[in-house]
Amino acid sequence: MAITGCLLSCGSNTKSENSATVQEAPSSAYKIDNNRIIPTNGKPTIVDFSATWCPPCRQLKPIFERLEKEFEGRINFITIDVDNNPDLSQSYQVSSIPMLLFLNKDGQIQNTIVGFRDYDQLLSAINTSFGF
Repeated sequence: MAITGCLLSCGSNTKSENSATVQEAPSSAYKIDNNRIIPTNGKPTIVDFSATWCPPCRQLKPIFERLEKEFEGRINFITIDVDNNPDLSQSYQVSSIPMLLFLNKDGQIQNTIVGFRDYDQLLSAINTSFGF
């Protein structure tokens, strides 16, 4: 299977001015300090940097939501819209989306995945990164 992603560059963004912010996890699960995501509930976190205009991001969304339900209570799942959070995206050097960051309970990066992955590939990455 080909791995696809959207490069972030001038002119490639076709998002509408009225697009909504991508839904994020409850703020009690994490805080943002100096443009870094810090889990506050002692759980590992997967951060999906994406955009509404990105086809691979839209393709990943139902898989990400399925995994969120399967690991509810054990892993935080956060979606960050790169257009609405440029400083946070830049601090993690997001240059292609979708980009998934696997953060341990202290907010340290355990794994990074760039581009679309299917359910089995993401499940394997969760098991490898967090030992589930």
